Amino acid sequence: MLKKTVLDSGLVIISEYIPAFPSFALSYSIRGGSRAETLDNNGIHHFIEHMMFKGTSKYNLKQIADISDRLGGHVNAFTSKEITQYYIKAIDEKLEESFELLTDIVMNSTFPKEEFLKEQSVVTQEIKESEDNPDTHSFETLYEDVYKNNGLGYPIAGKENSVPNFQRDRVYDFYKKSYTPDNLVLTAVGKVDHQQLVHLAADAFKHFPSKTPKDFAFQVPEFHAKTFSKKNPSLKQIYVIIGFEGLPSVSPLRHQFSIMNDILGGGMSSRLFQKIREEKGLTYTVNTFFDSYLDCGIHLIYSIVEKDKADEYLEAVKTEILRLKQEGITEQELNRSRDHIKASVILGMESSVSRMRFHVNQEVNLKREVTIEEIVESIDHATVDDINRLFQEYLNLDKAAVFLYGDVADFMIY
Repeated sequence: MLKKTVLDSGLVIISEYIPAFPSFALSYSIRGGSRAETLDNNGIHHFIEHMMFKGTSKYNLKQIADISDRLGGHVNAFTSKEITQYYIKAIDEKLEESFELLTDIVMNSTFPKEEFLKEQSVVTQEIKESEDNPDTHSFETLYEDVYKNNGLGYPIAGKENSVPNFQRDRVYDFYKKSYTPDNLVLTAVGKVDHQQLVHLAADAFKHFPSKTPKDFAFQVPEFHAKTFSKKNPSLKQIYVIIGFEGLPSVSPLRHQFSIMNDILGGGMSSRLFQKIREEKGLTYTVNTFFDSYLDCGIHLIYSIVEKDKADEYLEAVKTEILRLKQEGITEQELNRSRDHIKASVILGMESSVSRMRFHVNQEVNLKREVTIEEIVESIDHATVDDINRLFQEYLNLDKAAVFLYGDVADFMIY
């Protein structure tokens, strides 16, 4: 059963008690990621994430690691486009100590100067590794051009020439202004008592003034449909990404959109996989997926092809999309996709960390509880006509962005 409490400080607390789990996952999520940044401070949320484990007013770096190991826990964090999350997984008897450690990390980090300089070098190396990885680099380049002049297009880790220019005092000031209880969501899943968690949080945040929980405040991006390429002669294959405007994470059609994506290229029985890989043998890798954000989304077709097959591949994708839009899908395809997606949703909720992240996403996006039963019902109610309408509306080749990365030449593009 899911329970929710909002403290006077604005901290939102959500927990799901699962007695069958002998452990729990506990997290703090801040409403802020690379999308909330500017060109001047791009990468600051990700850099703060790195600094949070370098020492607090109570513990140094080594003590944080020692306490984490003693708890038997797994402490980690990640930064995304819209949120940054810090979490710990531990056995059920260690809730109080785990809460104390995680809260101290999130609220009382000190950003030691020597560690700050060291981490600038580490993060810069991380950025260089991403740029050397053709998968990562191709997607970051696509986002940067499709969402030009908007935070959604900024790389999460920042730029190689920006992070070294961060000043410790400026970053620390940004951290203290952003990491306030009204901008945080505390979430726990597993063998954890909600009232105990509320009691711990109420005591930890009692000195903060009364506030209401903050909301996202992002600049709405414009999707730039364009055809472009980036040359890298060292690559033996061409990385091809085709992007369409998608749906925001709050859309009531989001589960129908999952079905549409699955039929197009989400699995081995999908249209693109069967036609382009199995029948034509044009590529080893071809798949589709979509990224949804608070107010927008992007739907992507991704493949890696031989240089001399790029023209043929692009034409084959275009042909299959047009065939789908003209002929529509079958009832058999719909039923298969329903079963595939329902299984993915249900199996994806078997771990406490997955369930915890699911509840965070529902809270920050929809601000309400969404049950698995509700999702399954939405999937089951989708009809052939529903999915065909989505294909007509969202697979518009004239408004697609097409990006090629590798030893590119003058390919024929739509």
